Amino acid sequence: MQEQEKKVSSVRAILIETVMFFTYAFFAVNWVAGSTLTPQIMKYFNLQSFASATFISNAITIAKIIGNFMAAGILVKLLPKKAIGLGSGLIVAGSALAVLAPQYWIFILGRFLMGFGGALYVVYFSPVVIHFFAPEKRPTVNALNNVAYNVGGIIAMLIVGPVIRWMQTWQYSMAFFAAISAVLFITWPVLGQDFELNRSSGADTEKYTIGDAIKEKNNWFLPLTYSGLLTFYIVLLNIFPISGVTAINSKTLSTLVAVGGVVGSVLAIMLSKVYFKRLPVIRWSGLAMTLFGALMFNTKNGMLSIIAAFAIGVLMFLPITSLVMIPQELPNMSPAKLTTIMGLFWALSYVIESVVFYLIGIVIDKSGYSAGLTIALVMSATFFLGSFLLPETGRSAKEKKQ
Repeated sequence: MQEQEKKVSSVRAILIETVMFFTYAFFAVNWVAGSTLTPQIMKYFNLQSFASATFISNAITIAKIIGNFMAAGILVKLLPKKAIGLGSGLIVAGSALAVLAPQYWIFILGRFLMGFGGALYVVYFSPVVIHFFAPEKRPTVNALNNVAYNVGGIIAMLIVGPVIRWMQTWQYSMAFFAAISAVLFITWPVLGQDFELNRSSGADTEKYTIGDAIKEKNNWFLPLTYSGLLTFYIVLLNIFPISGVTAINSKTLSTLVAVGGVVGSVLAIMLSKVYFKRLPVIRWSGLAMTLFGALMFNTKNGMLSIIAAFAIGVLMFLPITSLVMIPQELPNMSPAKLTTIMGLFWALSYVIESVVFYLIGIVIDKSGYSAGLTIALVMSATFFLGSFLLPETGRSAKEKKQ
């Protein structure tokens, strides 16, 4: 334990967290830049239908699922320093391949590699947190990691437009952001550090495989709980802005949700200092998020729409720290076991989201946007309902002091 405390206070631990945070944030910047440049990319590759461009989104989804399932095995084989470096390297390599692609299928391959690297990276946050940071520091670090993508989204909103105007072509624009990711990739070997994967807070643990993880009900309840929020989030950013049922345009809505997410993460850090239970935060944030979603989908009042959109962003990110803390706080949790659990968590979450998102698309084609958005709203309630199935791993303030 003394050795762990030394790690927590070390400058290296903070630098490792900083590099990982910005690597994932600029993964988001790269991704948003590519999405923003879709019309120019379609024109360059002579794509006539927007449906062809959806292969880009499908590539990232498939990459995330495969990457999440493989993350634990890669970590065990390569150890943390090389495994995290691989994730960072794939983000850069995928970005570079997409920029240099002479054909559309190679561009898709580049985006797939980039998504695979990002999928590895998001899983590797958790083992790094439980190794380098003491329990009382973990909620803060988890909250920062959870908002990394949103921070990247905000950075993208601020600089992607100016960079595109400066660089003029989509290749130069994406190369600019890839270069930033490359600098972070080069920095990692200098700061990265291997650590024991199978040592837990209790006794040493036996090898824990994906098969073992699948057998435990909590490892199903976690993604089932999160998948509704994830689906709602993706629908909110991709379908809702073009649905025509709100007074808020897409850019304003995306900004409000992103900023709300950052505020929610800051509130999560503040809350973790005074409140140590997990399930009440998940339960009541989830319920309030669904209610504000119903308000935003139905109101024609611009001010209420603004308030609801911002509140949804806050309520989406406020409880995520509590959710990811649950597996971290389970008895005898080791970095290797946690990586397996979180890999399964992210993979199943995206599998469920992908299926539901596809079904929502079919419903919208047949019955219109309102019907599809209603499904997304109902799905968001899994966050509230799942809180009744998950274990409470936190403690009351009184228990914390003892």
